[in-house]
Amino acid sequence: MRQLSALDAVFIGLAAMLGAGVFVVFGPAFELAGSWLMIAILLAGLVAYLNAATIAQLAAQVTRSGGTYAYGRAYMNNTWGFLAGITFLVGKIGSSAAIALTFAGYLLPDYQVPVSVAAVIVMAVINIAGINRTAFGSKILASITIFFLLVLMAAAATAPVVEASAAPGEPLGVFTASALIFFAFAGYARVATLGGEVRDSERNVPMAIRISLGIVLVIYLALGYLLTTRLGGNLGGTLPLGDLAQVSLRGVDAGSVAPFVAIAALGSLLALLAGMSRTAAEMALDGELPRAFAGRLKNGTPVIAEIAISGLVMVLILSGSIVFTIGLSSFAILVYYAIANLAAYRQPKSESGRPRAWNLAGLTLCLLLALSVPFSSLLLGAVLLSLSLFLRWGLRALR
Repeated sequence: MRQLSALDAVFIGLAAMLGAGVFVVFGPAFELAGSWLMIAILLAGLVAYLNAATIAQLAAQVTRSGGTYAYGRAYMNNTWGFLAGITFLVGKIGSSAAIALTFAGYLLPDYQVPVSVAAVIVMAVINIAGINRTAFGSKILASITIFFLLVLMAAAATAPVVEASAAPGEPLGVFTASALIFFAFAGYARVATLGGEVRDSERNVPMAIRISLGIVLVIYLALGYLLTTRLGGNLGGTLPLGDLAQVSLRGVDAGSVAPFVAIAALGSLLALLAGMSRTAAEMALDGELPRAFAGRLKNGTPVIAEIAISGLVMVLILSGSIVFTIGLSSFAILVYYAIANLAAYRQPKSESGRPRAWNLAGLTLCLLLALSVPFSSLLLGAVLLSLSLFLRWGLRALR
């Protein structure tokens, strides 16, 4: 049943992108890129734009839920589709764990793990209650986050510019910083995973992706400029937007940002769990995951998949490392979009007038940034993807 409007889809995309990522990635990214932070943001934005155009290109023809999982199956083969589905799930499980840990770390750092687990449970319950509640919740949470960021940027624009600028980072550090910043962009394709539930999806899904990405790109560029010019070498740490608020708003300390971090994190987590459970359900329908994952309630929610995905997120939360889980997420999702670009390259010319050179550019940049993530995240991500393919091959050989 197609219940979501174009506006619903835009807000789900905004809630997915304007989550905890915007509040945490600028500090670690600055430590890597230094005064070249804006270059790292632009590079991440370029990759996001190319990928968004690719997803829009594919979503216009393949309206089935599942995103690149469905596209890989349609234009390549089932193995590529499976790999896309697994990279999506691994990446978003990492994202969900990082976001939940950020949420708890800002509010109740002494109880970070149990509070993170509780946040995942509450968001899963909301999703199980029905997709309309997910769309409504995304509208509320995204609106509050955008309002806060606009107020902060307006105040920061009147703050004095620092005289001492930071030194540029190492060239390779710019790529690693860009890979981390990409984490904050990666929610735009969440709309595509809900394609089967968006009205007039052939038109509304591509439009919603472009609108939500465009809004977020402008916000991130403005924040990057304000952070580097108002904080200079003091930019860094775990709460850069809190530091910006402290120098821009009278009587405000860095901790005042915490409630808005919590709101943004919940909005992003809500959308993440919805997208993952539906991708898992589509894979189950094709026999790529246990059939039980395809079971849905009367409201269309894949309840078993939602519970299983939420459980895996809670297991990863036990690692307690935000930066590590961000790196894992970025690696897997960049591989996911590399597969999307490859699928678009294989798409018949009769289905799209977009030059294939753009797909090759997106593929190349995705792989470049994926290989630039911190080594520990790269290693674990590669092991998980390889193990998933091996298990799939082994299970099929036994049938």
